[in-house]
Amino acid sequence: MKLFKFLIVFALAVAIFGTAGFFAYQLYLKPAAEEKREEKTLAEAPPPTPTPDYSLPAFEKAEAIRKAGNLLEAREAFLQFLAQYPQSTKLGEARDAVGEINTRFVFTAMPAPDKIDYTVVAGDSLLRVAGKTKSNAELILRSNNLATIDLQIGQALRIPQLDTALVLNREARTLTLLNHGQFFKEYALLAVDLPAAASQGEVATDVRDKVALKGGERVAFGGRDYLGSERWIMLGVANAVIRGRPEPGADGQPAPMPPGIVLSQEDIEEIFPLVSRGTKVTIQ
Repeated sequence: MKLFKFLIVFALAVAIFGTAGFFAYQLYLKPAAEEKREEKTLAEAPPPTPTPDYSLPAFEKAEAIRKAGNLLEAREAFLQFLAQYPQSTKLGEARDAVGEINTRFVFTAMPAPDKIDYTVVAGDSLLRVAGKTKSNAELILRSNNLATIDLQIGQALRIPQLDTALVLNREARTLTLLNHGQFFKEYALLAVDLPAAASQGEVATDVRDKVALKGGERVAFGGRDYLGSERWIMLGVANAVIRGRPEPGADGQPAPMPPGIVLSQEDIEEIFPLVSRGTKVTIQ
């Protein structure tokens, strides 16, 4: 009788715990095992074939034109590339190429379609020539590689005729310069510290003033303190300012990030003569 009772209890225990074990296997062990099998299968599977970039031939053609030295044709080829292939893996390189070509045209005496020739006459100064040609003195100086602001009668100048605009993208942290509505160059922003009035939605404004500062004092173009001065581009919305990050101090330590829309000092010095009071600015 005792043996019979033991066998019954044993059979019940097996039934109970066996069922529990079965459900535990179905709920926990089996899914884990299947997950491991799937991971192993994925690990052993060959990598997926990358989606072909059909824009590469167009990019390579434009690059070949640039390397051959035909910069005007190369610029047009890269601009067409940007318009036709906005999702290309080469988009960044194409934008950099256009920016490099454009700045070469503007900041050298190289002839270009958007330049005019001007011959200096008696009474001319850089400021007077800038007024006559709707340009600015610093741009004329840099475009013609002039060593001083002094001009000579009969001197030949090439003067860019720019119609620029700025587009600031908060999320991408980029500042894009347009000329005559076309892409000119893109600059990386080190910081974007905007007042509340310009921090949401799309904001349309303009350049209200351009200021060069040395030791906190405003300095004029052509003065001895102008070289290496801080450049501020003041916007017409809530005192927003585009500025450069100061150079490292005497101890070599990086300067603190100042407030405002901040670029490298090299970039702000390049942009500064390319914009004027009234230049349109869009903040996105």
